[in-house]
Amino acid sequence: MNCLTGENDRLINNDVFLSTAPSPSEIRIREARSGSSVLGTIFLIVNTTLGAGLLNFPQAFDKAGGIAASILIQLVFLVFITAALIVLANCSDITNTSTLQNTFSGLCGPRSLILCSICVAVYSFGCCLTFLIIIGDQFDRVFATYYGMDYCHTWYLSRQFITIATSCAFILPLCFFKRLDALSYASSIGCITILYVAWLIGYKSLTKTITTTVRIWPENAYEALHIVPIICFAYQSHMTAIPTYACMKERNLGKFTICTIIGMIVCFTTYTTVGIFGYETFGIGKVPSDILQGYSDKSTIVTIAILSVAIKNFTTYPIVLYCGRDAILAVFGMDVDASFKTRIFVTSLWFIVSLVIAILVPDISPVINLLGALSATFIFIMPGICLLQSTLIKDPELYLNKDRLLIVLAVVITALGAFVCGLISIEALQDLKKPLAVPPRVTGYRIGLRENLCV
Repeated sequence: MNCLTGENDRLINNDVFLSTAPSPSEIRIREARSGSSVLGTIFLIVNTTLGAGLLNFPQAFDKAGGIAASILIQLVFLVFITAALIVLANCSDITNTSTLQNTFSGLCGPRSLILCSICVAVYSFGCCLTFLIIIGDQFDRVFATYYGMDYCHTWYLSRQFITIATSCAFILPLCFFKRLDALSYASSIGCITILYVAWLIGYKSLTKTITTTVRIWPENAYEALHIVPIICFAYQSHMTAIPTYACMKERNLGKFTICTIIGMIVCFTTYTTVGIFGYETFGIGKVPSDILQGYSDKSTIVTIAILSVAIKNFTTYPIVLYCGRDAILAVFGMDVDASFKTRIFVTSLWFIVSLVIAILVPDISPVINLLGALSATFIFIMPGICLLQSTLIKDPELYLNKDRLLIVLAVVITALGAFVCGLISIEALQDLKKPLAVPPRVTGYRIGLRENLCV
């Protein structure tokens, strides 16, 4: 909704809107600019949302006590998750910004810029570490299956060399782009690979020869809450929502809403399909934390799925790095239009540091689990605060019933985020006290699910 038109014309004298609304010249430039198409935007949203959480959804269905409860809770959260994406895009229009931290700062004041930027940078860096470690895990499994358990003694098959070589070849070249829409083609590849993984899980369920049992409803309500952390981890694309919206060829809230709804439907369908078929394949209490770890047969279709997970992380790493890089630039008072040399330096430093840590410290799960609470912050708390602030700025006295309803929605979203954030934090702290062999429910997988095969 444009706050400068229609029934809100009386607010034209508000200095906030005069200073943040795009000028006619900016609008003409925006209309003539290049950017991602509607299809490209959908690919970016789906590629960012569909990730490693997919591999843990079958176990999440099991821990949540049944199929029906898992689907119902997922649908309820999906309504708020989709609404939050649209809220962030609308708020970026109000403040005329292209990043989450700048939008938050435009509504909540410049002091909030540093805090939001640090949260984005920390979470992005943690995700990038996760991607690199997962890539190493996938190649470890392939080499152990086809070459033998002593593959680690061959230097060009070692985890360290393969991670460095593949990351430099497939990730680094995609990290230097100035605009996010340049990654839309790579995102389409990522979407295809992850859909293949979903197909494999369905195929394995339909062709299995053993009989398994599953539950439909949990024994108690608390058991059903076990799926909430994985939902937040799996659907966390809010950090990239505003940059994705800003890079649309036609930056239009209506079109972005359509892209968001389609993207979330694709993700919901994929996650639910994998959850049902994966759960049904192994049965109650027997679902592995990483569903692909449950397929021990030496077959080509399983190997392709394992490599597909690695390819998916190749295409997602640059998107997350893009957000983290912009957050770091914002901390130092620079924007996305920083000089080419600065962008190259920050990107290279980020990539090298994350690669070194991923190689030297293959199990950073305690840190990542504690950072998991940030996913709920990005999904619920920040959009809720942005909606609250934008509504109060537009209509401080809340004359309109529509604005009163928006305030109620903002409070509900923020409160839901606080609840989920607390739930994830508690489970993360509980995971820290458990033996390493017990997989956490927070991130959806434990980094270093098993000991390095090269030991």
